[in-house]
Amino acid sequence: MQIIKINATHPEPLKIRIAANVIRSGGLVAFPTETVYGLGAAVLDAAAVREIFKVKKRPFTDPLIVHIAAKQDYFSLADETSKLAERFMERFWPGPLTLIAKKSSIVPEIVTAGLNTVAIRMPAHKIALSLIKTVGMPVAAPSANLFGRPSPTTAQHVSDDFADKLELIIDGGGTTIGVESTVLDLTAIPPQILRPGGITREEIEETIGGKVTLFSAQKHGNLSGKTSVPSPGMMNTHYAPRAKLIFVEGDCTSVVRKVQKLADSFGQQGKKVVIMAMDESISNYNGFSVRSFGKRDDPKSCAYNLFSVLRSIDKEETDIIIAESVVSDGLGLAVVDRLRKAATAIF
Repeated sequence: MQIIKINATHPEPLKIRIAANVIRSGGLVAFPTETVYGLGAAVLDAAAVREIFKVKKRPFTDPLIVHIAAKQDYFSLADETSKLAERFMERFWPGPLTLIAKKSSIVPEIVTAGLNTVAIRMPAHKIALSLIKTVGMPVAAPSANLFGRPSPTTAQHVSDDFADKLELIIDGGGTTIGVESTVLDLTAIPPQILRPGGITREEIEETIGGKVTLFSAQKHGNLSGKTSVPSPGMMNTHYAPRAKLIFVEGDCTSVVRKVQKLADSFGQQGKKVVIMAMDESISNYNGFSVRSFGKRDDPKSCAYNLFSVLRSIDKEETDIIIAESVVSDGLGLAVVDRLRKAATAIF
């Protein structure tokens, strides 16, 4: 496996061409975006796309997001468009918003898990955009991690998961957002957020001038991978560390009380416990190993740190992670979504 360092603000064309040639020849390349690292293959190369599923151990029922470098590529991948789609492209692309549209006939079924819709986004990262342009076609790319594990926000995270299974990893430094893109289904009326992410619900509703719905797994039964799901990140269990994660929700005072009680209980059982807490709460947990993952009034900091903190705790051979909740406004909604899906129990 080769790791190439590329300047995130001024990508070196020669290095980009090396990576693009790997993709054009049917290989896989891990590359940075503003959200998390992606694992890319040429979208029209069905054999290469199939290899993504095999390497990640990802069920073929979980569709991939197609990454583009020019807005006109949307119109070749989507069977139809709308003024609303164009409005979102104008405001948020390039950026962390994925749009679901009816797919055109050129998109291989393996990319869309056999569905008649396709997920498309234009990343806001110079390395990603330069790579896609140089490949000469859109790139299908899920997060560059083993399926179900915390997503990667550094090249080292990718290497930790795949060792020598990839031909090339681009090291473009850490990502800037830390959680995946928002997935918005424009085939639903009204549009529906299938996965909260880097673009907030509030920003989407402002663009529409009205309310959008938020997908609820509880209303749609058990999404376990046996049947195709319309978007990545929708299955009941996802983003999980190796340690068991307990997610505690509620107001600040009750959360601290619950976390202390749970930590005491697991500690008495001889379990190694690590608490993931807000900066403001750390002093409440004397006697326990505590990791901060952000400030209570700054959900962006929680999103930025979430996956890297989970991965660092996993390296300590932890038995139990107890995570405090964050406010669900703005980017906090995406953080809460990831923690709920990563959790083995929610209190």
